[in-house]
Amino acid sequence: MFRISLAAVTLIAMTLTARADDKYVTIALADGRVLAVADDSDDAGPTVVVVKAGDSKAQQWKVVEDGKLLKVVNRKSGKVLDVSENSTEEGGKIIIWEEKADDNDNQRWSWVGDGKAKQLKSKSSSLVLEADEKGAVVQKKADDKAKGQLWTVTEVK
Repeated sequence: MFRISLAAVTLIAMTLTARADDKYVTIALADGRVLAVADDSDDAGPTVVVVKAGDSKAQQWKVVEDGKLLKVVNRKSGKVLDVSENSTEEGGKIIIWEEKADDNDNQRWSWVGDGKAKQLKSKSSSLVLEADEKGAVVQKKADDKAKGQLWTVTEVK
């Protein structure tokens, strides 16, 4: 006779559920460029840029609810979207970094806007992500007309 404990069944079910919920997305501008880690790096500290869409895992993200906020996790590195050095200034660099357990407001985000394209706002600075023509991504004051601030999310198949 074969017996499995309830704890073992629960653990297996939780593992399968977690895998099923591992959905990754691209975060893109209207011109088709997507949010990515510079040089496809998986180190802590490289800047976040926008590039032509491809199939690199450095261009794929998991958006995870953390209370009323979000953390944005890079698929390749497992590191999170981060406002460098907790900057609250316009032009502050956006990087990926190890997730912090405490004092992590610079790693928490919220979507702002009503349409399909939304702004991604930092909890720590109340500024939003903006990409320029050359591909740099920094934080700026919100401007509903700035195309470099309007992001759409598409699930990776």
